[in-house]
Amino acid sequence: MQIRILIVAALVLSVFSGCGGPQRPDGLPTLYPCELTITQSGNPLEGASVRLVRETGTNDWAITGRTDSNGVVKIFTHDFAGAPEGTFKVLVSKTALSESNIPKPADNASLEEWNQYQESRTSVSYVEPEYGNVKTSPHSLTVVQGKNTATFDVGEPVEIRK
Repeated sequence: MQIRILIVAALVLSVFSGCGGPQRPDGLPTLYPCELTITQSGNPLEGASVRLVRETGTNDWAITGRTDSNGVVKIFTHDFAGAPEGTFKVLVSKTALSESNIPKPADNASLEEWNQYQESRTSVSYVEPEYGNVKTSPHSLTVVQGKNTATFDVGEPVEIRK
């Protein structure tokens, strides 16, 4: 008897919890698997942000991903795996905050001390800006039905401080 009650309870919970995952938004096009490899001087580029931007037409959906330690990025469109059909500019960027030239304040430090610490850090870009700009990126990708793979190199390593 207890097993039947547990089964019924599990069924009721699954119906009300929407166990099918996130709801697919209206108008989201058919998506196709898209796995890219990003290299820098031929070596895998870890931690880079990758965006696909339509070369023509409108960009109704965010098409993005982040590279892993092998430089591989699985593309997602609006949190769903894959990319829609079309031709896209491939935009790559990698930025981080520099280390501070002053020691990190204690947790109970004043707001002024924290502000000084934050202001001592600068934004550092590790990829030439041309690769992150839709007008200057030399990389394009045409997504078609089926699995899409490609490798793109973003030139020599750089360290541009802003």
